[in-house]
Amino acid sequence: MNKMSAVAIFPSIAPENLDAFKTLLTQMLPVIQEQESILRYDVFFNDNQTRCVVLEEFSDPSGTIEHVNKNKEILDKLTALGGAIDGSVFPTSQDGEALAEIRAGWDTKIHTYFAGKR
Repeated sequence: MNKMSAVAIFPSIAPENLDAFKTLLTQMLPVIQEQESILRYDVFFNDNQTRCVVLEEFSDPSGTIEHVNKNKEILDKLTALGGAIDGSVFPTSQDGEALAEIRAGWDTKIHTYFAGKR
């Protein structure tokens, strides 16, 4: 299995955008729950709720692409409300078409696996 973790950071949520931001996240969660390739999707806010960090894990890189495609409209709105998406992905393998697509077309940081406990 070619699991891939990801971190998506929305760095700057204005106080007046917070309720709309949370509403959009809540609308997206049922779709995320149905997607079998999403193994983890945890949303965190800093103390003053001006920054949101999403920890994600996918069964493979294509799950990330599926998630973005299914939720593009909401993700675009979240990006507008949250100041951007500062994304990083952490694939356990550098092989595959999906990762090549992410590398070629996405504004995200791709990290290379070195070692660890899996």
